[in-house]
Amino acid sequence: MSASDYVGHLSTVSAYLVLPAGERDQVFGRIMRVLPETVEIDADLTVHLARRRRTP
Repeated sequence: MSASDYVGHLSTVSAYLVLPAGERDQVFGRIMRVLPETVEIDADLTVHLARRRRTP
């Protein structure tokens, strides 16, 4: 994905969301400066399925 899309992804992570807006923008700017143009992501996805039991 593009570096810009990757930083967009990071903007959804709670560790960044809790930062004050100005600090968060500064962090994302610093990250953009060191990322290559294209970022390769290797991620696993775990899905949990829950079902309600009928109560008698």
